[in-house]
Amino acid sequence: MDFEQLKAFYTLAQTRNFTRTAEILHLVQSTVTMRIKQLEERIGKPLFIRDKRSVEITQAGLALLPYAERIIKLAQEGMQEVASLQPYEDRLTIGSVSSLWSYVLEPILKEYYLRYPTIAVRTKTGHSSDINTYLHDQIIQIGMVYTPPSLPNYEIIPFYEDEILLVGAPHHPLSSAESIAVDDLSKIPLILVNWGTPFTEWIVKTLPPSYVPRLQVDGAHLALDLVQEGLGLSLVTRSMVRKALEDGSICLIKLTGNIPPKRPAYIVLPKEKKNRPSVEKWLQLMQEFGYNF
Repeated sequence: MDFEQLKAFYTLAQTRNFTRTAEILHLVQSTVTMRIKQLEERIGKPLFIRDKRSVEITQAGLALLPYAERIIKLAQEGMQEVASLQPYEDRLTIGSVSSLWSYVLEPILKEYYLRYPTIAVRTKTGHSSDINTYLHDQIIQIGMVYTPPSLPNYEIIPFYEDEILLVGAPHHPLSSAESIAVDDLSKIPLILVNWGTPFTEWIVKTLPPSYVPRLQVDGAHLALDLVQEGLGLSLVTRSMVRKALEDGSICLIKLTGNIPPKRPAYIVLPKEKKNRPSVEKWLQLMQEFGYNF
């Protein structure tokens, strides 16, 4: 499939206008028309419905669109990868979920940057599923995830287990409790964050089937802010609240009973990338920081 035809198709799908598409691609309009026609002939189905006033994408066009977007973005990433090598000896792109960057990996990233000035470093942030896609598309060389892919040709290395703790603000009435039983979590003002498997499975088994949290948030930072303001208690990772526990802005509340499972984190890398010098240096540095694998 011709790349220039895909670019014309993708741009036309965004603009729905042949004249505007030609301007964006710096082409004459007849060239855009020809490329769309050639692509339609190759596929065997019309991609657009044209009339004098509008251009509408067909179902076949909608089916092709996400693949065209992915191919174009991969090409752009590849060009950036090559361009970024000068004046560097190598480049390393690392993908991770946000909470690992903030609470676990940032000191390693800083040391890597200072220690290896001839390696250009780039980070990508997303959910575990995003990071796994970046790995599959070869956009990144190393992934740090909570949910690793179940695919061949990848090495999955457990490197960290994060405790999940119950915390509250010092001025919250429940923070002075000697302990809180896990079975009583449904009775307290709990600001719930879903930490993924196996935490989700534990929540389902632990709390009553009819339980609905009064407040559930999808961001750990937001949960911590609300806890510090005294709105309730929350189950958060130890790495996330380590500094807050040290400075006394957050209190640890002992949980009794069937406590939450630890949250495992994994290094994921293609097996053929493991011996790349920039990757080896990152893995060695992680071990220097105390992560044993």
